[in-house]
Amino acid sequence: MAVLNPVADHVSNGKAKAAHVNMMTDTVIANLPPDALRSIVRGLLGFEQNLTLHFHDLAAKYLSETKPLLSAPSKLFSKSSTSLVPTESFFETQSRVRCLMGCGFGFESIRTLTDVLQEFTSNFSKKIVPDDQLLNFLASIDGDIVQAVTAVQKELLTVSGVRAMAASEQDIIKSLKETLRSWSSLQAKEQLRFAFARGMNRLAEFDGGEIALPQKKQVISQPLVPRNHISETVHLGSLEVPRIFAGLWQFSSPAWGTASRAQINTDFRKHVDAGFTAYDMADHYGDAEVTFGQFRSAQPDGNEIACATKICVFGSVVVTPEFIDSNVNQRAANVEADRIELVQFHWQDYNDLQYIQAAKLIADHPRVQNLGLCNFDTQRMDELVEAGVKVVSNQVQFSLIDLRPIFKMAASCRKHNVKLLTYGSLCGGFLAEKWLNVPAPNLFDKNMTPSHRKYFEMIEIWGGWELFQELLTTLSVIGKKHNTSISTTAIRWVLDHEYVGAVIIGARMGISQHVDENLEVFKFKLDGEYQETIQKVLDKCKATDVFSDMGDCGAEYRQ
Repeated sequence: MAVLNPVADHVSNGKAKAAHVNMMTDTVIANLPPDALRSIVRGLLGFEQNLTLHFHDLAAKYLSETKPLLSAPSKLFSKSSTSLVPTESFFETQSRVRCLMGCGFGFESIRTLTDVLQEFTSNFSKKIVPDDQLLNFLASIDGDIVQAVTAVQKELLTVSGVRAMAASEQDIIKSLKETLRSWSSLQAKEQLRFAFARGMNRLAEFDGGEIALPQKKQVISQPLVPRNHISETVHLGSLEVPRIFAGLWQFSSPAWGTASRAQINTDFRKHVDAGFTAYDMADHYGDAEVTFGQFRSAQPDGNEIACATKICVFGSVVVTPEFIDSNVNQRAANVEADRIELVQFHWQDYNDLQYIQAAKLIADHPRVQNLGLCNFDTQRMDELVEAGVKVVSNQVQFSLIDLRPIFKMAASCRKHNVKLLTYGSLCGGFLAEKWLNVPAPNLFDKNMTPSHRKYFEMIEIWGGWELFQELLTTLSVIGKKHNTSISTTAIRWVLDHEYVGAVIIGARMGISQHVDENLEVFKFKLDGEYQETIQKVLDKCKATDVFSDMGDCGAEYRQ
């Protein structure tokens, strides 16, 4: 793991300050609806990074000082003769577990999940029918185990590497493994499908020992349907891939829903059969690497499926050949490959100039085929290229709402032959028919995701909901003339910039997919008339102000 997160380790050591909150403010806090309070807190956290650190401090303190919700047995599930249904207490416990993960209490979240599963197993009987509701519930727990393992890995990180687990911590991991094995035995006895394959795979990462090279797995035997070949491809160094990547960021949080391993693999195969053979993931996207690696290694055409993963350094580290070697080997082991087609490098602190050494070591590593960057600004990308580092791509945010790459990054890409891999090109799903002619959303409705909340804020600073409606109307008119959608038209606009190599479109594997719609992108291009029509709307937006206030590409992650 290369992910270092200073938030989890932050401890406020500033001087004592007045704690008074005036009565009117307290009254507002006490009476605001929860959704409004969440929205306001999110707005406050956007002002400066220190507020986020203090928020995590206070949230961690609250979690430490509140008693666990598991105070008595048999309260998390309601049992009848044929069903076992989670109660409100279960969902409260699940919310607490997810807060524990986010605040750096990885081991405590594992321990709580173990308690939940033990109670579930003790209440399960052969008379209970595993219907879709129950299977979806088990998939959500499986997804929580995946995220809890990531939280534990972050908890173990130090400046010099990964510390060893204490005996008590090993016992926590062992207890969850034993509980899952008990459930596995019960499921086998009742001839049920094992529900926690993703979680067990992640827990196996704690088995210790050297990172083993991937072993060949049995290839699936059923014949493949003839695969579609996408006409538009891009060369990224030695790699040739379609100009649309499937993005696996959604593996990083249960907020987008959870699915079983079988459901996920089915959707992976649909994407590959449609010609989408390039996948973007990262070392901290839950079990994205492992799930992708196990899928690809079982496919007869696996050598035609490309992996673009990341090494992300968010905190203080000492860069050495051993540090880079360990992280590259872990990425390769996770995706079950001897070499990785594209490793994208993110470095948080530009004041720490070790990023130049780190990039060189990654680029020169024998198991790395090509080096890309992730959220590097123009100045630092130029520094790396001019230092002799071969960079083939830079992954940045680019859309009709976030135009920052046009200002500086585009010229550098042309000069150095670096291609952009763009994310956020659909604004978290806002660039779609469902948002046309509707009022601005409540950001904390049950169907709103973290992506919606992030990109709604971008829309607000770009020009607001009214101008956004004008943009959607324009895209709708153009889309109808090409017999396609708003989303497809928005992606096409991004791809029509020659310095863009590919657009990364998030895929909620096993939950929802838009394979056929995404293929529509390659059936047309926007000619001058349509480009001008779109530009008339963009001329009204605050793109220059956004660039001035937010900074160059990736700056929002470093403020």
